Amino acid sequence: MNGAKILVNEDKRLVNGAKILVNGDKILVDGDKSLVNGAKILVDGDKILVNGAKILVDGDKSLVDGDKILVDGVQRLIK
Repeated sequence: MNGAKILVNEDKRLVNGAKILVNGDKILVDGDKSLVNGAKILVDGDKILVNGAKILVDGDKSLVDGDKILVDGVQRLIK
């Protein structure tokens, strides 16, 4: 999922334009390292939480492009 973008709304924009990278890479949100909408974002096998969605990365349950996540009760694709 390294470099994957997490889609979180109807028109498929990222939360606050954030690009979330995993596997030890940086989490960039609006040009700094702050978090999005109070979300807690952990990487390297931990959970990523975006608006309550739980995304497992870097393990047996890793998400890859095309996998679906739940955001605000609606399924979204990771591209």
